[in-house]
Amino acid sequence: MTLSPKQSVQYRIELLVIVTLILTYGWTTYERNSVYKDDLSLWSDVVRKSPEKYRPHNNLGWAYSNNKQYGLALSEYQQALRINPGGSKIYVNLGSVYEKMGQDSLATEMYEKALSIDPNDYKALIHLGDIYRKKGLTGLAVKELESALKINPKALDAYNALGSVYLDNGLTDLAVIEYKKILQIDPDEARAYYNLGIAYDIKGLSEEAINHYKKALRLKPDYPEALSNLGIIYGRMGLLEQAIECFEQSLRIKPDDPITLKNLSYANEQLAQSRKPPR
Repeated sequence: MTLSPKQSVQYRIELLVIVTLILTYGWTTYERNSVYKDDLSLWSDVVRKSPEKYRPHNNLGWAYSNNKQYGLALSEYQQALRINPGGSKIYVNLGSVYEKMGQDSLATEMYEKALSIDPNDYKALIHLGDIYRKKGLTGLAVKELESALKINPKALDAYNALGSVYLDNGLTDLAVIEYKKILQIDPDEARAYYNLGIAYDIKGLSEEAINHYKKALRLKPDYPEALSNLGIIYGRMGLLEQAIECFEQSLRIKPDDPITLKNLSYANEQLAQSRKPPR
């Protein structure tokens, strides 16, 4: 699932207090043509050449959504539905945009419409499960996610979302089991190592958490959340210079992240105080 990762909601950890943040996900896939500059130019050109084919509109909608141009994304998905009103995946993509816009009721309506067309659309089930999780409807969330996994036992996003449900409810050991299932299917899934880092940090196993964040960063060096959380652990351990380095690296990738900015400021203050000569 491209688990936008949700886009979506993520787990983050404050310097002194652990807080929860969930990853968001998006799933539409397509073939990439390397001669085009980017997705928007690619699919805009295809739509111009084939305005009555639904796939180009669907994929252009995906590109707009990825670029956070949600109004344009909705417009393209509506065009895709005009041409192919029975396309369950188009409804899933519409729901994903509404979810990113914070309109969960409309998102739920789209996912349910997708399932009325194709009851085996496991991506719609995963999305519904995550909406139920956000509403605190744990039983319904687990039911939808387990249904998705019965349809597709290799749906990494379902394991990830199920792990999120367990973490939300303090069932950290069960979350660890779900994240490890991801790595059994795909040992190079950086997100799974990142989430394991969160789970181990919650359990108070700082060294294990560090190890998993580093594994995530080896697979995905531009992972600002992993860098930030790694810095947080170093900060708690009193390794302020290492913490500052991690925060600064994270901010080079994601400059406006408020938690990382706050933690960098705090770590710099602590380091400055530690260097003051005793009175």
